[in-house]
Amino acid sequence: MKRLIPILLTVLSSCTCHNNWVQELESKNPFKDSTKYISVYFRFDTIINDFEVSGILYPAYAEKTGWNDMENGARLFFHSRKTGKEYVWTDWDENCRCFKNYFMSRNVYNIVHSEGFNGFKSGDTYIFHYDTTTVEYAKNPLLPYAEYQFYDADFDGEDELILGDYGGGPHGCTCYEIYDITDSALLLKSPIDEEGNFSIDVSTEFDPAQKIITNTMDDGAYAWGSYVYKADEKGNLHRLYYASTVCDFDKNIISSDTTFYQ
Repeated sequence: MKRLIPILLTVLSSCTCHNNWVQELESKNPFKDSTKYISVYFRFDTIINDFEVSGILYPAYAEKTGWNDMENGARLFFHSRKTGKEYVWTDWDENCRCFKNYFMSRNVYNIVHSEGFNGFKSGDTYIFHYDTTTVEYAKNPLLPYAEYQFYDADFDGEDELILGDYGGGPHGCTCYEIYDITDSALLLKSPIDEEGNFSIDVSTEFDPAQKIITNTMDDGAYAWGSYVYKADEKGNLHRLYYASTVCDFDKNIISSDTTFYQ
C-alpha cells in the first residue's frame, strides 16, 4: 500500500551546528549524558497552525537487525508562537523506565534507508521535512506521511493534535492518535473500543454534519466490519454501533452481526 516518495532531507553536522535550537533541546534532554541512550536532535522545516515543532530521537539498535527504521523512542516539543506555551509528547514509560518505541516517523525511515547512512551517534542533528503528500485511496483529508497535523477530529469546533504512526496500522498503513490541546497539557482522547484503543487510519470516514466517525476494518478478504462513533456537544466520542460480516465459502455461509451501544 505504501508509496515511497523522495523527500528533501537536510543533514546538519553535529560538530558545527550546535546553534540555539539544539542547545535548547539539549537542556531539556534528561539523557544527554546517558551511556544507555543515543540522543539525536531534530526540528521540522515548516510551522503548522503556528506551532514550531522539534524533538529528540532515541534510536533503537539491535545486532541482528541493525538500526530500527520506524519504532524508536522520542520526545516531541510543540511550541505555540501565539501563546508561548510548549507541549511535550513522549513515549517514555515511567513504570518500565524505558521508551515504548512508539515514534514511527517517515523522516527516520528515510534516513535509515538513505545511501551512505552509517548509523546514529549522540549529538547528530537533522532538519525534518514536513510531508503534505496525500494518497488517492484515503477516505479522509489526513496526511499519511506527516508525523503530526491538526484537525477537528471530534467536531467540537477546535483542532486537535493528530499524531501519526507511519506504517504502524493495519496492512502497514499509517494510523493516528487524537490529542486534545488543553491549557496545560496534551490529553489523549479516551479509549473507546473493545481493545482499549481508539486509532484512525486512511479508511476512517469523518461526517462533520452528523458528528460521526466510521472505522472500517478487515481481517483478510472474507471478514470485515465497521465501528461507528458519535461525538457529543463537548467532543466526547461514544460508540454508536458495530457491524460485521464474515464469509465462510467452505460451508457456503455468510453471517452478519450488528451490535448497538447505548
